[in-house]
Amino acid sequence: MKSELDMAFSKLTNPRMSAGLMILHSLLEPLKGPNVAPREVRETVDRLVEERKVSKQSITNAARRLEEARILARGEGYSVNYGRLISVLLNTVLDQEQRIAKLEDEIDELKRPAARES
Repeated sequence: MKSELDMAFSKLTNPRMSAGLMILHSLLEPLKGPNVAPREVRETVDRLVEERKVSKQSITNAARRLEEARILARGEGYSVNYGRLISVLLNTVLDQEQRIAKLEDEIDELKRPAARES
């Protein structure tokens, strides 16, 4: 199972996969969570925070920022745009993979002159 997942991830990191990623993002886009009443969200947040009550305005402001990022939809309550959230996380993981690979290359490059001097 793990090797299948590794192979799938390596396919996603392939530079020729940009069109495939766009297809994946477009298929994920319609995934949305159920509507949750603002009152229920506030009660859940208050339970999670415990030590202080979170104001209605703070929750509204945070929800507005999440809506601007298209991670949350506000209408008849709040609903998570799961597809968008998954896409953001996937892009972040792929970006981190590239950064790690570059850092590993830089470390190898720094080690080469040191190995030659020994």
